[in-house]
Amino acid sequence: MLSAAITTSRTFAHIFASFLPFWFFLLLFKFGAGTHYSLISPLGEQFFPLWMVGILMGGCSIVQLLLDVPAGHLLDRFGYLRLLKITTAIFLVAALTLTFGLTKVTYLLSLLFSIFGWLFFGPGLNAYVLSHAPKETAGRFMSVRDVAGSIGVVLSSAMLPFILTQRPEIMGTVIFLLLLASLFLLYFSPKDYVSESKQSSRRLEKKLETHHHYIRRHYIHTTLKAMKKLNPASGMLLLVSFSSSIFYGCIWFVVPLIIVHQANAGLLGLGLGIFDFSIVVLGFILGNLADKSDKRALIFFGLLLFSISGMLLGFDFGWLFLLFGFLATSGDEMASISLWSWLHSLDRQHDSDGVIAGVITLFQDLGWAIGPILSGIAFGLVGPTWTIVICSIPVFLTWVIYQFFVRDHRKKHLPFSLIPAKPHRARHKN
Repeated sequence: MLSAAITTSRTFAHIFASFLPFWFFLLLFKFGAGTHYSLISPLGEQFFPLWMVGILMGGCSIVQLLLDVPAGHLLDRFGYLRLLKITTAIFLVAALTLTFGLTKVTYLLSLLFSIFGWLFFGPGLNAYVLSHAPKETAGRFMSVRDVAGSIGVVLSSAMLPFILTQRPEIMGTVIFLLLLASLFLLYFSPKDYVSESKQSSRRLEKKLETHHHYIRRHYIHTTLKAMKKLNPASGMLLLVSFSSSIFYGCIWFVVPLIIVHQANAGLLGLGLGIFDFSIVVLGFILGNLADKSDKRALIFFGLLLFSISGMLLGFDFGWLFLLFGFLATSGDEMASISLWSWLHSLDRQHDSDGVIAGVITLFQDLGWAIGPILSGIAFGLVGPTWTIVICSIPVFLTWVIYQFFVRDHRKKHLPFSLIPAKPHRARHKN
């Protein structure tokens, strides 16, 4: 057993080293693309009212959602790595338009090209990693993916206060160079590879869980049947995914605006990265806690911590913002891990994993569309603090609804299993 473990470790180390160009591609892409997304609201307010900027940001997510199905078919047909190169090249055009100066035309063109720059990234990234990862190290591969992407987001957040003081030409040049370096690294990444072993039912099921377009290929009655069978866990996961995405969409709209208008906001730039940083730090600890504790209590206190910390977040944009941001995401992850464990126990045949994961992703996409739209309307009416409070209310309502789920199932035994692998839920644009 020890020998097998050592062999597996060596194999993973060897494969990880061969994928170094790809991990650095991911880090630099998230660095550049995350910076671009953070600039949308502060640059947009120079030409449009904030409610319109919110609609533009939310509209981008809706367009991506509508294009999800054809994007998925193209990925399956032409290959993951090839389309990752194409989508990165399109994002280069989005950055390049800013180097010509900031006007209504260049702003809208940059926004338009960024839609297609993000389109193939999420599903292409996940499918590419899974197509290469050996079965025994797939979980660790996905963890490396999450860490590399999160580092890129933290770097873009840390740079945001500085880059917001620069001219649009410099903004576009910095983003362009970061994305150009990421595109260069893709050419040194391992090529797409699919063997017979990779096409096993277990591998296909895991891949389907990461494909955003999968659910739209199913009939509605199939989806509803699967959802009903796995309630209340599936219903709660939908609500948590939807409400949390509204909250994070609000944060990425509001915080860049505050940085622009607030002096000495360097610390707040780190605030955008705290949501991913807390998962990197606490992910393993929360997983062990959920393994050994009462999941019902973890869901209860996780959602409560998430909602309260989210509401308090906007009342201070200094150190307390970092603290409450850390606590909010910790509560979110605590509830999410426990709900996935509950779902895993209810789905004994595991013939609906892909359908459920697809529906959850769909609700996340809707949340990322609604969050900026709601924020754009509220920001001009009540200011940043109460905008964040308003966007935290859906999380609080999810906690209230959970009380009814618990009451209806209080007398039933909830057969929670050990924590299964669950799709990563980004706390940033993906």
